[in-house]
Amino acid sequence: MVRHKKAKSPLVSVNIPTFNSEKTLAMTVEAVKNQIYKNVEILVVDSYSKDRTLEIAKKHGCRVVMCKGGLLEARIRGAEESKGEYVLFLDSDQILDSETIENCVEAMKDKDCLWLYERAYNRDKWLPSLYDADRILVQEYMKEGKDLSVVLPRFFKRALLIKVFKNIPKDAIPLCSAQDHIITTYEIKKLTDKIGFVGDKERPGVQHMEPDNIIKLIKKQYRWGKVTREFHKTGFYPRLISMKHKYRKFDGRNSSLSVKSFILRSLRGVPYFAGFWFGKNGGEAQKK
Repeated sequence: MVRHKKAKSPLVSVNIPTFNSEKTLAMTVEAVKNQIYKNVEILVVDSYSKDRTLEIAKKHGCRVVMCKGGLLEARIRGAEESKGEYVLFLDSDQILDSETIENCVEAMKDKDCLWLYERAYNRDKWLPSLYDADRILVQEYMKEGKDLSVVLPRFFKRALLIKVFKNIPKDAIPLCSAQDHIITTYEIKKLTDKIGFVGDKERPGVQHMEPDNIIKLIKKQYRWGKVTREFHKTGFYPRLISMKHKYRKFDGRNSSLSVKSFILRSLRGVPYFAGFWFGKNGGEAQKK
């Protein structure tokens, strides 16, 4: 009788960019370590945090990579340092479902990258509930085949990512933070249309710890406005940057979600455009 060796599960590299992420990083890492799929390495790509982020990362056994640049540069550095066949982009305030990586590896048999269905982790609070409604609305549109390029795939063949990042102009990379999603997705779609989806509304692949009060929202959006203005000055991807903050069209089939989405985007729009037109940039591109 001939015995066949079971194929080894491919290594998955989870990339987590951080900057002063001590309040959320432990929960994010623990969710990765609690995955059913176990052949995983965790890379924390840190922009020289001033809090306990690095201490927490090392305590949880993460491999730490330092990066002075913005969010896009951190993602590129993480992909380059990854040892896995697959790379998962995870933010330091996101929580994976326990089966997400296993489901992703299975889905990648005929795909090059995957979106993860995302919901708000703290959606029992009023402001995160608005974020949650907006995410559901966007993702249900995506499932209908509508092009919403502001949403970033999160699970990739590493070889594809390396090709994608080589196609992004080098001068655009250091200042790119708020725009990393739309630019990366744009470059991916030039190379492949084999993009899949993992998770659904009932069991999302990932959940996001959203701002839970207006002050946090204002500070975040004001900062994104500043870094977007600085990136806009580079002249790269002008059409993409100008379309990033268009309002959703009202969907009569999902009127409740549409109303919540409109309220959220109104709340976000004021500080964002204030930052864009009046804010002074002070190295904010490094922050996640």
